[in-house]
Amino acid sequence: MADKFANRRILITGSTRGLGYAAAQEFLEQGAEVVIHGKDESRVRKVTSELANAYRARARGFAADLNSRTEQDRLAEFAGELDVLVNCAGVYEERFCADATENHWKDTIEINLTAAWRLARALSPGLKARNGVIVNIGSDSALLGFAGSVAYCASKGALVGLTRALAVELAPHVRALCVCPGPVDTDMMRNSVAAQPDPVAARRQWESFPILKRVATPKEIAEAILFAASPTCSFQTGSLIVVDGGTTAGRIV
Repeated sequence: MADKFANRRILITGSTRGLGYAAAQEFLEQGAEVVIHGKDESRVRKVTSELANAYRARARGFAADLNSRTEQDRLAEFAGELDVLVNCAGVYEERFCADATENHWKDTIEINLTAAWRLARALSPGLKARNGVIVNIGSDSALLGFAGSVAYCASKGALVGLTRALAVELAPHVRALCVCPGPVDTDMMRNSVAAQPDPVAARRQWESFPILKRVATPKEIAEAILFAASPTCSFQTGSLIVVDGGTTAGRIV
């Protein structure tokens, strides 16, 4: 087993499934100690147990609803001093601007953006002490406008701004980067597809966005997250790592 992250402590929010889970596996493969986070306590226990068995008990779990500021604070306290904070937890629900409710907007911004800011604020002293890294998980939706995604695009666009501000404020002791995936085959995407009147057509539409004409695997994005947090990326901060299959490059005529 490689040991690029041996004895490094990592918190990955939203790591019981999808991108976060794939990132947790990659960090554990590299020798890290990982705090697994999710909203559902039983799922956190299950995933943590599975990963601890696979990776010599270097996984710890903590359940917290990131829509609650009290629980955000409890998660930060549990995590303690870190080498890497990965803000991966996120929510997406298709809502056009005219149909979006106040609660939809509030919940999306709280979980996708505010939780990332509050965790960074709470954990930055420990990150500074350990010359750590913050990796925020954005989206191609931070760079493009998509119909039906007003709150989501706003939250991810603001996350890019947060990343750059953190990079400036916390330099030179802490690096901050934003990994921006395109379409990824996660439960979030599959749930969105399943909710459409024609799921087959919806899946084909997702696959048509990247000029590579497919969606990414969670592992492909997890490897970009690992790179952002690694010494290999030591001279990058405040920048975006766009892993979108070309969705932001343009369109094939």
